[in-house]
Amino acid sequence: MPADPGAPATATALPDEGVVTMPADDVIGGPIHGAPPAAVAGRSHARRVAGLVGQYALLVVLAAVVLLPVAFAVIQALSPPFPYINEGKPLHPVAVQWKDRGWLDGGAVSVVLRTLVVVAALAWVQLRAAGGTLRAPAPLVRSPRRLAAVVAGTVAVAALASQVWSAAVDRSTSTPAWWLATIAAVAATQLVGFGLHRPVWRPLLLAALVGVATTAIVVVAFGAAVWNQGWDQARLGPAMTRSLVVTVLITVAQVLTSILAAYAFAFLRFPAKTLLFALFMGTLLLPIEVTLLANVQTIRELGWINSNAGLVVPFAATAFGTFLIRQGFRGVPPEIQDATRLDGYGHMAFLWRFAVPLTRPVIASFTVIAALNAWNQYLWPQAVIDDSRYETAQIALKTISATDVANANVGVAAALIVALPVVALLLAFQRQIIRGLTAGAVKG
Repeated sequence: MPADPGAPATATALPDEGVVTMPADDVIGGPIHGAPPAAVAGRSHARRVAGLVGQYALLVVLAAVVLLPVAFAVIQALSPPFPYINEGKPLHPVAVQWKDRGWLDGGAVSVVLRTLVVVAALAWVQLRAAGGTLRAPAPLVRSPRRLAAVVAGTVAVAALASQVWSAAVDRSTSTPAWWLATIAAVAATQLVGFGLHRPVWRPLLLAALVGVATTAIVVVAFGAAVWNQGWDQARLGPAMTRSLVVTVLITVAQVLTSILAAYAFAFLRFPAKTLLFALFMGTLLLPIEVTLLANVQTIRELGWINSNAGLVVPFAATAFGTFLIRQGFRGVPPEIQDATRLDGYGHMAFLWRFAVPLTRPVIASFTVIAALNAWNQYLWPQAVIDDSRYETAQIALKTISATDVANANVGVAAALIVALPVVALLLAFQRQIIRGLTAGAVKG
């Protein structure tokens, strides 16, 4: 039929030609063939901004939940309890005892250690800003600007931290000014490495945060005398050494036994396997208090009191590790095992060349969990150790916490020192923990 001259222009056709009729305003500049309307774009931008603001707000809240108790513990460690209470429990340290020293004082080992800590921290910050890591430092090596930022930041900290300590020892009114000068100097050196990119507020904010964090950590960690008092009074040197040895032995034993047991339950066929696995997992329902007396009596009969054997052997195997690694092994495709069997690989060759590498994230996460549990043991070492020469770090903390109430902050400082290896372990292996615990959670 002829088109009506007065009708608006439309895309029309007969129904059997397969073309859909649509209004003219949809054909010209509509959302189908043109850009979205301004109102829609505005709403989309507003939603993105609101989503980012919500995410950052949630991160700030979570960071506050984690960091505020740590900050409060540091305040408690630096402040003797009676002056702190008399001051009304302020949100800052009170009556802090500072060391009268410079950056190059305190012995060669101490100087090298604190310098390496600052260099490593600033290098990590510059690497993260450049998209690298300490394991892949190429972005830092290839950038003279970032290397200069690390060196200049270390020199600024070494030069100005001594001034902060000296002013703090003298209770000088210039102490806040030296704090601000140190923060500004460190921030300026790091800004050289970051550069001024758009938006400009990001490198400025990052440099300011690095300056505040570096200055606070260096001045408090290396300048306050309470850390040395806690270390000496609790005899943390030999205690932490024994805890480290016991932790390493327990972790290695648990990882090896868990891998072997998990392989048997995942790949081997034997009678009553399901029943045995259920009984094996049932041991998780028994807390250590249920079997404590019987196990202590066994250790005494074996003559393992006050020995590493008494601390390690009862924890050489764990059902939790077997369960976790077995779940990882079950994610290995059966075709791989069939192919290796055809190539002549036995069980041990398949285990160490294929199964273990394919489940490395799960094994790494369990290794960290086993190390944390071994380091934090208290009840069992308390039961099998009755000689102060063989006490672990957790037992040493008990001895210091029960003495001299007027200096109870020294016990808090010692507890923070003992917690440092745990924090370092979590920071170093956080990716492995997340990858291992989420392995197999998403399919497809």
